Amino acid sequence: MDANGTRFLILDAAADFTTGDGCVWQPRLSGLVLAQAQELRLPATTPAQALGVWQAAGPLVRDDFGQIGRLSPDRSLFQVARSWTTRDEDFRPVLAAAEGLAGSSAREAALDPVAAPAGCRFTDLALGGEGLAVLGWSDGASRHGLTLVHLGRRWQASCGVAFPPRRVLVDGANRCWWADDTHLGVAWGQPLPAPYRPRPERFEPAQLVPRPLAQEWVQGLPPGLALRGLAGAGQTRFHLARLAGGPDPAGLRPWQVVASRTLEPDPAAPFTLWPVDPRVGPATDLAVPPDGRLALLVPREPGEDPFRNRDCPVVTLTDTGQRPRALLAQERFPQRSQLSPRFVGGLDGQVRYLAADGPCRLLPLAQARYPSQGTSGLPRPLDSGEPDTLWHRLELAACIPAGCHLTVEARVADSPDALSRADWNRQPPPLRLRRPLDAVGPGERFEILLQRPQGRVRQLRGRYLALRLTLAGDGRSTPVVHGLRVWYPRFSWQTAHLPEHLHQQERPPAVTPAEPVPANAADLRERLLAVFEGLLTPIEDRIAAAEALLHPATMPRRLLARVAEALGGPLPIGWPEARQRRWLAALGQLQAWRGTLAGLSLALDIATGGGVGRGQVVPVEHYRLRRTMATILGIALDDTGHPLTLGTGLSGNSIVGDSLILGDDSSREFLALFAPELVARAGSRAEETVAAFFDQASHRLTVLLHGEAKAQQPLVEEVCAAEVPAHLLWTVKASDHPFVLGLSPLLGIDTYLTLLPPARPVKADRSRLGRGDLIRNPVALAPELAPIP
Repeated sequence: MDANGTRFLILDAAADFTTGDGCVWQPRLSGLVLAQAQELRLPATTPAQALGVWQAAGPLVRDDFGQIGRLSPDRSLFQVARSWTTRDEDFRPVLAAAEGLAGSSAREAALDPVAAPAGCRFTDLALGGEGLAVLGWSDGASRHGLTLVHLGRRWQASCGVAFPPRRVLVDGANRCWWADDTHLGVAWGQPLPAPYRPRPERFEPAQLVPRPLAQEWVQGLPPGLALRGLAGAGQTRFHLARLAGGPDPAGLRPWQVVASRTLEPDPAAPFTLWPVDPRVGPATDLAVPPDGRLALLVPREPGEDPFRNRDCPVVTLTDTGQRPRALLAQERFPQRSQLSPRFVGGLDGQVRYLAADGPCRLLPLAQARYPSQGTSGLPRPLDSGEPDTLWHRLELAACIPAGCHLTVEARVADSPDALSRADWNRQPPPLRLRRPLDAVGPGERFEILLQRPQGRVRQLRGRYLALRLTLAGDGRSTPVVHGLRVWYPRFSWQTAHLPEHLHQQERPPAVTPAEPVPANAADLRERLLAVFEGLLTPIEDRIAAAEALLHPATMPRRLLARVAEALGGPLPIGWPEARQRRWLAALGQLQAWRGTLAGLSLALDIATGGGVGRGQVVPVEHYRLRRTMATILGIALDDTGHPLTLGTGLSGNSIVGDSLILGDDSSREFLALFAPELVARAGSRAEETVAAFFDQASHRLTVLLHGEAKAQQPLVEEVCAAEVPAHLLWTVKASDHPFVLGLSPLLGIDTYLTLLPPARPVKADRSRLGRGDLIRNPVALAPELAPIP
């Protein structure tokens, strides 16, 4: 809402615009663009030919080191080769520890080949999750199951399932999905992270493995369809099953459909069926590219030499008008050659196909080609909530290159039925603005005053507003509409500030005249005043929110340094903007507390992004390192705020420090700490003891760093140099482990609650035995073949 009380609606997401009529929403650009219109070269394979090559094809996977995994020719072993090859002798078995071995002997510690159970054959193979390979197996009769292999930890686990796994998948949560023509199933679990041998002389858990790999549930698939592929992406994206069935009702093309469901482990989750564009031939596999669309692999035509019709069809799942469809993208994804009708699986999220020289990434053709124009509208009209609303103006965040233009049309009515019959009113060309347009998106800013193209009264009045955008280009570039902001109702200066006889006395016509009709004087005057209103209202908004220009949380960044200088404190250069704003907000408090421990702690907390509050930066005055008896009467030894013990010292008779005062020296040190005036009469020796004590423990400060704060040591030193009083001696110490400093060295436990940082790889001249660095296998099909980083 602006200073005049005018409200607005923002449209800046894919769900706010319709697609399919030459326009699409491009996630990479976060905007509405023209759909590509390249001339596709799609194979025209028959269903029988596609089924034959699909049944004969075997799965292939590729790890991040370029190693190739496959099933052996007899489908009894999981094999790996250093790189792509067609020679069987170049493949070796993938090795992993067999399930249930304790690893206490050399024989038990050896890795075994990943093989199908006796009498069974592997049916499919896939990679996914945190580095897992899942293999389906079956004996063709009653025994079916899954084998899960962790490529980094080198273990394998198996479980039985209810039906043969024709296709398998591992999602981002390490769940195993498998399917056949009629059912979909999910299995989950893994063995213990380390070998464990039960002992009869002690109590043991009834189930040694908390969650072994096992089938969770089974769900029926939509009937009448034959499975061809299985694909998924991430943890919250769709789980996609590629299904192909018989001919369509017209009997023209083989009917193909994509069935999708969420990846949530819910056996009752419904499926959505997306009919595939009939121009796509019978596909034998599918994959999800990084942009979220769906790539369908259609086998090459038999005998096609050279390989001409080589484009891989990519479809977009849309549900415009409550009609789910898989629309073919008019964008070329060429293949150099095709040796397999199946995609090559991997862990990096890229889609690869098998060419003559090995797995190749499926990439779009770099040269774009767009249609001359495309049209997009709104899935539903905008509702102001009030009848006879006077719609004001339209602001756009867009990029309109040379040779491109954007046309906006609008229609209004007081009911949805009347809106569908209303005329479209073409709006004036967008006017480029120089002022920023917040919260709508990137790109340049444009403005349109909503109006009818002609008539005596050119207002757009009605409760509902529908918009239609026409994007036009030169074939090589496209406009990009990132977002719209629609303002309503109009604050008319003419009605608010001029005499009543100058107001608009007529109503806009129900239908815009076909022939040119000049506007009356009141309408011309209103639109003329709206030009000035559009320029001056943003200035009024800034004046109305002038206090935001001086508040540290909202002021423009360019003013931060000036305001800090006016308050007497220079703004630290090079800090993140959020940290600079917090520093400025606390500048008065820092000046009031300067020279105190509280002031230093606040400054360090701001400088380190909350390091003091998280316990990663601990300022310690050296006199706090002394510990005395809690049994001394009249002395409060509450250590709730003690930076070293954090309230854990319940009494002086603890393992933290001395618990008794023995001898004169200890007595003098104690008195020097709590009552130095009592030893002033004890002679020179006592004075020397007091002086030595103060020299060791007073006017000294240590700032301890651990965790993420270790990387900020130069910044901490800079703050200490500026904030610590000159008579104090200070030092900064970094620690490798997080702990509550007064407890961990004495108790031998980790007492600081934080996320455990990942272990680093072992490195010469840095790693220490038993101090966290680990030697780990790379996530590879064959770690011994992977290059050493």
